[in-house]
Amino acid sequence: MELEGKVVIVTGAGNGLGLAIARRCAQEGAGVALWDMNAESIEKLSRELGVADARALPVKVDVTREDEVRAAVQTTVDHFGRIDVLVNNAGISRHKPLEETTLELWDLVIKVNLTGPFLCCREVAPVMKKQQYGKIVNIASLGGRTGRPGVGVNYAASKGGIIAMTKCLAKELGPNNIYVNSICPGTIYTEQTGQYPKEVFESWIAGRAVPKHGMPEDVADAVIFLASSRSDWITGVTLDVNGGIFMA
Repeated sequence: MELEGKVVIVTGAGNGLGLAIARRCAQEGAGVALWDMNAESIEKLSRELGVADARALPVKVDVTREDEVRAAVQTTVDHFGRIDVLVNNAGISRHKPLEETTLELWDLVIKVNLTGPFLCCREVAPVMKKQQYGKIVNIASLGGRTGRPGVGVNYAASKGGIIAMTKCLAKELGPNNIYVNSICPGTIYTEQTGQYPKEVFESWIAGRAVPKHGMPEDVADAVIFLASSRSDWITGVTLDVNGGIFMA
């Protein structure tokens, strides 16, 4: 029960990595605010976690909208009384070759993947500062490290931005006992990655050191570590969870 008594926000909790992270946080004893645009998916998850006797609050929110993020933070605080952990997981991918990447596609991916986490961090920070404690875990990507084959420039730039933002916020918020770290998953098999052709998926795992496929639960376990007291001397770090595809 690594997160017993803690309150965790998970953005994009309705599917994929977010779903696995939310489940694992609840299993570890946390109260979980389930943030997602898909109200049906988080309502369903809330009922599931309720059966497991975990506190769960579904919050319909578009993380790219400043007013909605601010309202979601207030809803979460009103319900739980505090916020201990923010997991910025919500994200999208729209992989196209450079010449086919329209300005609209660029703006959309940057807005969801980078502006969204910025807004969530900005609105949660005052709550954590008041508590003089908090942990922020940003989900980046191997694509932000290496620009791996098949990744669009918009996606790589957004995830590289997450890594840079993590370092900056770790220094700025550290004096308030707020820890900020990021996780760079390698190719994880989710609904999102499953949409791509097999040859594309295979190109993403080329050079993997271990034969095991990366699963959402592997990332969730890394989140638990960074969200728990076991990582209390770690901040500004990017943790690579990729089966050895990339070794810094």
